[in-house]
Amino acid sequence: MYCRVLTEERVLAHVHTLNDIDVIDGIIDALRRQTRPIDCILVVDNGSTDGTLNRPSLRYATVIREPVNLGTSGAVETGIKFALDHGYDWVWLFDADSIPEPDALEKLLDLYAGWSIARREKTAFLACLYFDIEDGIARHGGIFTHDGIDHVRPAVESRYYQCHFTIWSGCLYRLAAVNKIGLPNQDYVLDWGEGEYGYRIMMAGYEGFIAQDARLHHNVGGKSFDLRQVKLGPLRFTTLKAPPIRCYYGCRNMLYFLLYEVRRRQPKMIVRTFLGVARQMVNYLLEPRCHREHLRACLRGFWHGVTGNIAARY
Repeated sequence: MYCRVLTEERVLAHVHTLNDIDVIDGIIDALRRQTRPIDCILVVDNGSTDGTLNRPSLRYATVIREPVNLGTSGAVETGIKFALDHGYDWVWLFDADSIPEPDALEKLLDLYAGWSIARREKTAFLACLYFDIEDGIARHGGIFTHDGIDHVRPAVESRYYQCHFTIWSGCLYRLAAVNKIGLPNQDYVLDWGEGEYGYRIMMAGYEGFIAQDARLHHNVGGKSFDLRQVKLGPLRFTTLKAPPIRCYYGCRNMLYFLLYEVRRRQPKMIVRTFLGVARQMVNYLLEPRCHREHLRACLRGFWHGVTGNIAARY
């Protein structure tokens, strides 16, 4: 199987990095082995200090080294700008700790090629279905509803399904649509930038899809998160621990999105969002002595979210 049309359309693969010396070779190798060749690999580095950019695989990539850490959203914006400025038709985004299967790009573009012109013109992105490298379980995309945000529950047998957003990694954006929608908001820095952009895509009248046969293996927990068991008297809790910087942006960005980006807020959406932020803070209140910095980050993020200070940095 090979892509039936679109063979002349140019695809830029973008990889954003920060101290990824242990995984950068893997993603570059996976991109070079795609059955539908990629036209260029771009690495946007957020100031690595561990020798990431000295790895031999980087000789196969164009590298942009940012003078400061712009976060995931800032690096993605840089990559998409590069793709637009250099006349690419598609940009395929990746975290450095992701591995697409060799035929992933071919399957995404083959799916798109089989659609009508009308559907193609309404499409903003096609994404891989991603699987956690730890447990092998698929993570499906999300949708915006009147009650809040929910997971898509697709039929197993369907080749693809519509969603409003998924993680940046493995997402193939059609740059003709991006030109109309605009660039991602780099002020989201970490966490929820892809959700905000998916919301804008939806409100602009475009659609996104996940192809279930285009697979990506992704480190869902990454380097930042840690599951721990906490004992509180006779009770035991499993808590998700994140570094303070993720606590800050996780709280701030969700609240800012709800209060300042969503056009038609529903009571259930407001309640669910505030409960989600509260649940994150409770994780650290169970062990307050160990997590003073986490609690301060959550509270600061809460304040900046409700006051609309999206330009602040941790």
